[in-house]
Amino acid sequence: MPNIRELPNELLLWIVSHLDGSALFALAGSCKVFDFRLQPSIWKYNIRFQNSNLLHLAVKYDNVGLAEALLQHNANINAFYRGKTPLMRALQYSSAAVRELLLNRREFDINIQNQARHSALSYAIHYGNFSAVKSVLDQPNVRVDVKHRYGRTALHLAVFAGKIGFVHLLLSSGSDPDLHDDSGHSPWDWAHRFNRPVMEMVFSNDPKSKVFLGTPSSQDAELPLHQAVSYGSVDADKRLLRKKGLNLDIQDRKGYTPLHLAVQSRRLEVVNLILSHPLANVNCKDKDGNTPLWLSTYSSCDEITERLSAEKDINVNFVGGRGRLEAPSTSLHHAAIRLDTVVLRQLLAVPGVNPNICIAGHSPISVAAYHGNVNTVACLLSMEGVEINGRGLIDPPICRAVAHGHLDVVRLLVQQGARLNVNESTVATHDTALCIAARGGGLEMVRELLRHDQIDVNLRNQWFEDPLMLAFEENPGPSKGQLHPEGHSKQNL
Repeated sequence: MPNIRELPNELLLWIVSHLDGSALFALAGSCKVFDFRLQPSIWKYNIRFQNSNLLHLAVKYDNVGLAEALLQHNANINAFYRGKTPLMRALQYSSAAVRELLLNRREFDINIQNQARHSALSYAIHYGNFSAVKSVLDQPNVRVDVKHRYGRTALHLAVFAGKIGFVHLLLSSGSDPDLHDDSGHSPWDWAHRFNRPVMEMVFSNDPKSKVFLGTPSSQDAELPLHQAVSYGSVDADKRLLRKKGLNLDIQDRKGYTPLHLAVQSRRLEVVNLILSHPLANVNCKDKDGNTPLWLSTYSSCDEITERLSAEKDINVNFVGGRGRLEAPSTSLHHAAIRLDTVVLRQLLAVPGVNPNICIAGHSPISVAAYHGNVNTVACLLSMEGVEINGRGLIDPPICRAVAHGHLDVVRLLVQQGARLNVNESTVATHDTALCIAARGGGLEMVRELLRHDQIDVNLRNQWFEDPLMLAFEENPGPSKGQLHPEGHSKQNL
């Protein structure tokens, strides 16, 4: 009886053509000889019964040989696998060699869309580079203005992606800038709403746009200067900053100006370069409305903070924030949180600084008292005109320091004597600092507050509780003796 391994190839392939899938793959896996000889049968089976998904595997790994072999066996070049055609997958995984192979096939449908209304062109814009988009647009039957999700054309998508080179390429390929999406907006409308002046120049064919489109990197970049700053290319920064008509307040697609990017990447040399430009705006805003100085102190970029605060027009009192989930603040508030006082002293030396600026019910000294930063509190107290009481604040600094157990800060505030209103109370419960200390049972804290000449031990909170009652009710310990009418005398201190 002849061995199946010795059968002629034609006869072996005829036999396996009558096998089901499991038998075919079991036979192929039985030995390496069969695995090699049965490859064509496996391909045919995959094409016939498995929707040509091997082609997608070849695309993912940019395996041109396998892709070409499958196509020679009539693999479906337009077959969807998990919502993508082979070309969409080639664009997603940057499989350039297989991409060109697919684009050169006559049976390929360049305009086919999946259920989400994505096309090869939309994939090229989302995942690809300039050459990928150009290779798709070079197809003779491509529909450059095919509508995608929400009725958006490829030009809409390029604007949303912030790709100036893509916008220019699409316009050159005949894309209509006046087509409206489902919301009634054209690509030009969106470019205008996103505050992208360079894109508006491109749409209007402004000669100034050549300044931004004239470099090789601009094809795939957003704005050349922004890209140069992000990558720390000092030579490129110098060259681009010499361009005429440069607008240094332009934001990239993430909403940052070149100066913000330089701060974000902690590049002091680039910050110096930008600030040396005659049109530099040290108080420019990013997408959240924050200035470079605010971002610098928020991110603890100390050298850059020192450089920015030296600018004569710097707005050190600027109020910024990180959106709805974070309370607004100033650079002084950021510095007040820190243990060291280096940045704080730099900011306090800036002309026009307001050390009492109150944001969301908190001043810099209130923040420092809350965090227990003794050196910071001392630094602020050394400033003439610093308000240490609770005017305009949610809670007075003395109450915040007591509530969080910062005895050294309390001692420092009490030493201010008549300058401190020691009997102020909290907004919510009308507790004085002494009420808070008595409730907490901290004997040292109570003693420190009683050192103040103007302390009133009889003030009550909103529940008509005085410090003595709180000391007995909450913590029947040693602090009650200090608060007893006969116990509170200077000789006991």
